[in-house]
Amino acid sequence: MSKTELYRGKSNHYFSGVRWDIISLIPDGAHRILEVGCGTGNTLIKLRELNKAQEIIGIELNYNILQDNCNRLDAILVGDVEEIEPAFEEGYFDYIIFADVLEHLVNSAAILERYSLYLKSTGYIIASIPNVKNYRILLDLVLYDKFEYADAGILDRSHLRFFTRREMYRLFNKAGLGVVSVQPKFGGGHLGNIDRRLNHSVGRYLPGGSFLATQYIIKAIRRNGTV
Repeated sequence: MSKTELYRGKSNHYFSGVRWDIISLIPDGAHRILEVGCGTGNTLIKLRELNKAQEIIGIELNYNILQDNCNRLDAILVGDVEEIEPAFEEGYFDYIIFADVLEHLVNSAAILERYSLYLKSTGYIIASIPNVKNYRILLDLVLYDKFEYADAGILDRSHLRFFTRREMYRLFNKAGLGVVSVQPKFGGGHLGNIDRRLNHSVGRYLPGGSFLATQYIIKAIRRNGTV
């Protein structure tokens, strides 16, 4: 099965959301921003509308998803990020975004390492990665012997790799990147009633919300870069 086939049948919402959690990590400025796996490009477009980007470029596997917004991006590369060879200059971008992308790749570390060359020495890579250590996944495993794939979420059937917080650090270190910050994100962006009770009882003993987080937002620089 090809990567394109893995995404067939997913709803438009899967590709069209605006990632406000990532936008909040980018300050105002005339930045050059690349988003790998940009979907409809809505996050990039919003970054420019908010005066956080001067130039926005997207890479997307499925051209049909992009069509309505093609003219609103400065450039679009269509294809599998693990196969295409972009002609970007080294040190060109201020920010490179991998929003829920790295878990879909065969060799995530190789892509991070390759694309970090296109990052300025003062630039950042921002990525969001699902947390397979989330308690809902663990409870299903321990109590029900269940590990069922779904159309979206932590066990999205198009995921090729699974990460815990520790493995995310290892991934970035292997790619020659230094992690600047890691922010846990909870289901729906906030703690529900069950999550809140768990957080009160056991969350304080767990580093970085590792049991409750559905994903982490990671901000990193090149090791020879400057913050």
